[in-house]
Amino acid sequence: MAEYEEHRVHGWLTQAVGRRSLLRGSLLGGIGLATAALIGCGGDDDDDDDDSAATQTTTTSGTTTTTATTSGTTSGSTDSSSDSSTSGDGDAAGDFEPVGELVQDPSLPYPFNFPEPNKAPVPGGVMKVAATWNFQTIDPTTSAAGGTVTVPNMVYNRLIGFKRGPAADVFQPEIEPELAASWERSPDGLVFTFQIDPRAAWQNVDPLNGRKFTAEDAKFALNRYATEGVHKSYYTNVADFEAVDDETLTVTMSRATADFLNPLASNKQTIFPKELVDDGTITTRAIGTGPMILTGLEAGVNVLFDKNPDYWERDVLLDGFEFLIMPDHVARLAQFRVGNIDYGYGLASSLRDLNEIVDTNPDIQVNLLPTTSNGITVGLNHTLEKYKDVRIRRALTMAMDRQEMLDIIFDGIGKALHVIPWPFLFDQEITLGSPELGQWFRYAPEEAKKLLAAAGAENLEVNNSYYAYTSGLEQMSEVYQAQLGEIGIKMTGGKVDYTEFNSQWVPSMLPDISTSAWATSGYDGDNWFHGQVHSQSPGNRWRTNDPEIDAWAEAQQVELDPDARKELWRKIWDKDLDQMYRPTMPWGFTIEIYQPWVRGLRFTGTSPGDNNSYYTWGDQVHTAWIDPDVEGRSG
Repeated sequence: MAEYEEHRVHGWLTQAVGRRSLLRGSLLGGIGLATAALIGCGGDDDDDDDDSAATQTTTTSGTTTTTATTSGTTSGSTDSSSDSSTSGDGDAAGDFEPVGELVQDPSLPYPFNFPEPNKAPVPGGVMKVAATWNFQTIDPTTSAAGGTVTVPNMVYNRLIGFKRGPAADVFQPEIEPELAASWERSPDGLVFTFQIDPRAAWQNVDPLNGRKFTAEDAKFALNRYATEGVHKSYYTNVADFEAVDDETLTVTMSRATADFLNPLASNKQTIFPKELVDDGTITTRAIGTGPMILTGLEAGVNVLFDKNPDYWERDVLLDGFEFLIMPDHVARLAQFRVGNIDYGYGLASSLRDLNEIVDTNPDIQVNLLPTTSNGITVGLNHTLEKYKDVRIRRALTMAMDRQEMLDIIFDGIGKALHVIPWPFLFDQEITLGSPELGQWFRYAPEEAKKLLAAAGAENLEVNNSYYAYTSGLEQMSEVYQAQLGEIGIKMTGGKVDYTEFNSQWVPSMLPDISTSAWATSGYDGDNWFHGQVHSQSPGNRWRTNDPEIDAWAEAQQVELDPDARKELWRKIWDKDLDQMYRPTMPWGFTIEIYQPWVRGLRFTGTSPGDNNSYYTWGDQVHTAWIDPDVEGRSG
């Protein structure tokens, strides 16, 4: 395997590692071998001994081609470090995903994954999900916000994808074919060749009318992402897209790039048709190649879908799907309790919340997501004079009693971490008090007061503008407001609606401060060490402008030696924490709650920041089904 490929397959790590090696690195904070025993790994670090897959590898002309076949056991993981991948058939009638496996930290009350009942799926029914997002547009180039990503993902496919659902490995991201049946990178790392699946076709909806999907379609969408919108940074080092023929797309790089494939597999890079761009309707319509056909779209109310009866990849089990836009937590919970919805966003922020739901709905299904970073930050508008003073930024973080927040809001079960996932750099979990978090990432109110006095800001006032994505986030904002008051900082402002907040945050137009400043989700090192921190990146919503970080961010993009790249990452990590550009809010484990009749759907820890229930429905909705043998569902 070429040196530049060593990190790619498991993009958020620094090199390709076996599942056992990752667990030994204590992803879950010290439970490594216990979890490995539950999963049943074997073999050495470079060899996945799961008997769920057989791998055949052939090498020709300096390129490597790998074909994986699944045996149908409960583990759906295949580990490969090749330069190329090819799909199996996977579309035989009656095929369904393996049933998954139990993955649990014995110190936690719920698992990270659990097995599905061993029964054949039953087609039919309309799944209903209460969501907290809204939308202004569904053009996926324009934003990384909720509805703008989630709605297109139901209708469009991606060129390649991440494995999702109950069979996905909780710890190892695995890229799999979608519109591209196979792909290959040249030995010099400069040319990617994608072979389009000959079965792929657009939905039978005017003006696409079921026509064949071609390489020219893929070229158009990717070129638009590269030249306009908020995702351009993914394509910084792309020199050219070429449709060689209907089923062959090549992407030529201007220089060999450490990360490229993972963003293509993410929920942010769906493939849309030229026709909707040309007629100007892409902001309100979506006609794709995916499993669901968009039939209704009303901002603030709902989004409706019918199944695509001609879906080329496999039969869709559900008859339809509905997102009910329901920002009120009390309303979502009430609808869930009586069985009117199959899933609700953010139903429980703590074990206390979850126990209250279990009291009334004892048969619910629950899993937790592993936590390696804190994705909600204190967003600061760094163009304001007060936030240009590092003493004020450090005071803002030292005023925060993160452990108190975890105790009050999450019953003490949560993590206080940096915004960058620690496994990129470290073999052991970085926790509150770890020296790797630097000298400012701690609660020290008296020192914070001294910093404010030195900055001449004893009577500092900040104006908060946040959206309560969950009830826990609303509580967090209230606790932080009180903590700031203890060091003499007056926080005004407060909760705003979804549209107002994201119209400020997404285009980097935050008026002052925010306690709901979310970090863009990530699929590889480049997102965290360039996309979020480079002064010219659309993903740098904090408006950080640090020449040293810019230089390191650019250098890591093209550094092909894993160790040298990790050194650059560490410099960014250390300076980000030293300057406190992005103080983080601590967070509990994300709790995923499903009605007892929901099958074929699972949100796990695979691909940090990408496989979560806020966005990632479209990549597994085709395997979801409603179990008619389980009682309690209304409608």
